Amino acid sequence: MAALLQAPRARLLTLTGPGGTGKTRLALEAGMRVAYDFADGAVFIDLAPLRDPALVLSEVATTLGLREATGRVLRDVVHDFLREREMLLIVDNFEHLLAAAPVISDLLAACPRVTALVTSRASLRVGGEQEYPVPTLRLPTKEDTRDLMVLARNEAIAVFVDRAQAVRPDFGLTPENAPVIAAICARLDGLPLALELAAARVKILPPHALLARLDARLPLLTGGARDAPQRQQTLRDAIAWSYDLLDGAEQTLFQELSVFPARFTLEAAEWLAGTGRGVEPSSGRGDVDTSRRRQVGTWSDAQALPLSPHHPITPAASTLDLLDSLVAKSLVRYEGDLGIEPSYAMLETIREFGSERLAASGRDVPVRQRHADWALALAEQAGPQVMEPDAAVWLAVLEREHASLRAAMTWLAEQQDGERLARMAGALWPFWEEHAHYPEGRHWLEVALDLGHAAPAGDRLRLLTGAGTMAWRQTDFAQAIFHHEQALTLAREMGDREAEAFALNNLGAQAMELGHFDDARTRYQATIAIAREAGTVHLVILALHNLGEIQRMQHDSAAALQSKEEALALARQHAMSWGLPSILTGLGLIATDLGDYDRAIALFHESLALAVSKGNLGTIIDGIESLARLAAVTGQAQQSVRLFGAGEALREELDFPLGPNDRAYREPIMPSLREALGEEGFTTAWADGRLLSQDEALADALTVRAMRPPSRPPVPDLT
Repeated sequence: MAALLQAPRARLLTLTGPGGTGKTRLALEAGMRVAYDFADGAVFIDLAPLRDPALVLSEVATTLGLREATGRVLRDVVHDFLREREMLLIVDNFEHLLAAAPVISDLLAACPRVTALVTSRASLRVGGEQEYPVPTLRLPTKEDTRDLMVLARNEAIAVFVDRAQAVRPDFGLTPENAPVIAAICARLDGLPLALELAAARVKILPPHALLARLDARLPLLTGGARDAPQRQQTLRDAIAWSYDLLDGAEQTLFQELSVFPARFTLEAAEWLAGTGRGVEPSSGRGDVDTSRRRQVGTWSDAQALPLSPHHPITPAASTLDLLDSLVAKSLVRYEGDLGIEPSYAMLETIREFGSERLAASGRDVPVRQRHADWALALAEQAGPQVMEPDAAVWLAVLEREHASLRAAMTWLAEQQDGERLARMAGALWPFWEEHAHYPEGRHWLEVALDLGHAAPAGDRLRLLTGAGTMAWRQTDFAQAIFHHEQALTLAREMGDREAEAFALNNLGAQAMELGHFDDARTRYQATIAIAREAGTVHLVILALHNLGEIQRMQHDSAAALQSKEEALALARQHAMSWGLPSILTGLGLIATDLGDYDRAIALFHESLALAVSKGNLGTIIDGIESLARLAAVTGQAQQSVRLFGAGEALREELDFPLGPNDRAYREPIMPSLREALGEEGFTTAWADGRLLSQDEALADALTVRAMRPPSRPPVPDLT
């Protein structure tokens, strides 16, 4: 295998075979052996959670730490990044996304020093592909069974014994059971997953009983479709054999859990099984403000959704016991604790088997509908919390459940359920913004806008706001303006003054980005007036903050200070922590321009502490770069350049480009930094900064001191 990867013509090597043959294990092992032969190493890309071929390139980019760049499509960004690199891409679980195979061949054509090692149950069938059918584990020969030491070293025997010892520590290979174990391995064709499932039964069945059960099922092992690979039939029946050992309640739960595409929590399993009690995700948070329930819903509301009359409700206390049983029988894996909540997962092959049985049961549609209900309830509960004090907790929950949320949205889109898709995408857009899922978020928001044309006006308002925000983050200002203008029109038609104010603020942000400061100022002032009239304090705070940004960029420090201080006071008074980091950063920059360096550092430190606690990645970068500016104007040139370099790299990772005004604000200080360090020193410091992780850059930024420089660089005039 490793030799194939090292061959000059092996640009695309596809490991094929049914699930459970160890394709991933073999790919990782081969990758580790040859990684040092590639100057830029190896990268593992897992496609298992995806369901849409259109997202394959996005997943490749995300794994590489890339995002769409300003004015460029993602394909060009990925190709440019890899074109001069010598790298091995290990792309796992491609079989369900074969329509995206041209993405790989196109990438390899554009990047001549990149090699792809793909695992799939079917070949990609593209030019230049070399297929490698993954063999099963080597089975023992008759000669092997005569020597216990030789038999113990056999691959299939070793896998079986190791798994058996996991459930029965006193289990071992003996002269008495060795022939039986060898026969079991032969009956299972040396398939690793089948061996694991069989060995797990050693806890309750001795080897000879296992063999007898396998013998009883042998006629079924060749009963699959004639055009299906033999190993696939064998594996399906190996799983079916384990499945048939389950009682009715276990089988029902097993089928239902197959709708989760990735990890799932005990609470989610209870919810799906109809035994949940309306609890929130593990966060320690109580009920949300009842005044917001009309807009976002609650978990209690979600629990009231009707279940299918054909759904067999199990006792509320039994889901954990059933899960434990499925884990013990190797059909579900325990993945560890997420806070105080245990999490689980299924192997992909087992999950697909469960999906087949779920479809055969006739309950596929209602179960997937309940999964969508769960995902919608989670989105509507957690999405708005992104703007609350415990945002970091809810951001982590949403990131963890992102694959399930995506699966639910895919289901809703397939069902043409535009109204519920609109609710879900509208609730999730703040999460997509905070965690920089700009391309995917924009995709779902636009799909929801297309399918949700009959959705309630309030839901469409959220979609338009979210889509405009995603476009703005990708610096597609024209599209952002288009969406926000639609939102403004809709808000006025509805007579929703709060939504009108928000749309005006967003249009002001676009005008500010384009340098239309008078227009932006007018819109911010209109936002403030409407928001004060409507008693919507958070929009007053937001517009005051943005108005202060215009005044700061036009170096009217006195006016900017007044606007920002008023915004800060209101935010503290009303405990609206969502806006504090950005307000504090803006005040810190004003203090820097005014030469009040001690206060500037205090403000930056408070902003960063809040941003870290919230998981607000963009504001962390803003804070690092703000301290880089302070370092620049206080004579700490090398540290300044290093931090600016770090900020640039971090922005590239998140697709969080500098806006034109921020860039203009920074540019005038660069010549003095180059002069202080010399061209070589400047280049070296910048490159050193680009190598820093976010944590390293943050730690470095927090050491910037309030020194007095001999002179200050000019303040940019943006008028």
